[in-house]
Amino acid sequence: MQSRLLRCVECDEIINMTEHDFSVEYYYDEENERFIEHPKDDRKSFITGHRGHDIEELRVNKATYVSDRPYSEPLKTGYFEATNGRETFVIKKYRDTIESPITYELINGHIEIVSVELKIQNEEIRRQIRTEISPPISEDKITRLMWVMQRVVSQLNANILLHDSLESDNPLISYCKLDNRSLEDMIELGKDIFEKEEFKKIRDFIYANSGHDGVMAPLVKRQFAIKNFCQTGKRVQVKQGMLS
Repeated sequence: MQSRLLRCVECDEIINMTEHDFSVEYYYDEENERFIEHPKDDRKSFITGHRGHDIEELRVNKATYVSDRPYSEPLKTGYFEATNGRETFVIKKYRDTIESPITYELINGHIEIVSVELKIQNEEIRRQIRTEISPPISEDKITRLMWVMQRVVSQLNANILLHDSLESDNPLISYCKLDNRSLEDMIELGKDIFEKEEFKKIRDFIYANSGHDGVMAPLVKRQFAIKNFCQTGKRVQVKQGMLS
C-alpha cells in the first residue's frame, strides 16, 4: 500500500496519506435494519487547516521502528525516525481507541537503543526437554544446564548475532542462531552434569533445536529511549521503552 508522510513545516503537524483516506465506511442502522454508506475524506481537514502553509514530505526509516508492545497489539504506541533530507525527526504513532484513526505526532529528538541483553529461552527449553527426553531428567540437572547455556550465551556479541536473526512479534526482541562453537561449548560443559546416556540425549537435543525457530535460539532483548537536547545542550531522556 502506497503512503506519503507529510509534515506542515509551520505547525509541525503530521499526516500519513494512504489510499484508505477515501475508503467508504459502513454503519449499521438498527432502527431501519440496514447498513448506511458513509464517504470518508481524512485528508480534507488537514489540507483545509494548513492551506497556504509550507508542506514537506518525510522519508521514513523503517529500520528505526520501536515499540514496547507486540506488532499485533492494536492500541500500541510506536516510534520511528523520518527525515526531510536536512533534519531527522521522531514520529510517534498511536491511536486512543480501536475505532480511532491513527495519530502521528512529531517529536524533536532521536531514538537510541540504551541496552541490549542476551537471554536463553529458559522456560521453553525446560518444557521441550520434558517433552522430548525420556526417562525424565531431574529438575536439578536441567537447572544446571540452564546456567551453563546462559553462561555461554552471555559471552556472545549481540550485534554479531543480530546479523543472522529473525524478528519476533515484538520489534525489540529477535531470535538468533548459535554458531557451532557455542553449541560445542554448551555440550562440553554438559559432560559434568549428565550421565552417559543422558548426555547423548542432551547433545542430540541441543543440535536438533539449534535453528532460528528452535528453543535453543537465544533472544536479543533491547530497550530504547527517545532522547532530546534541552536548551543547555544537555541530553535528556524523553521516553523509554522496556521489556520484562
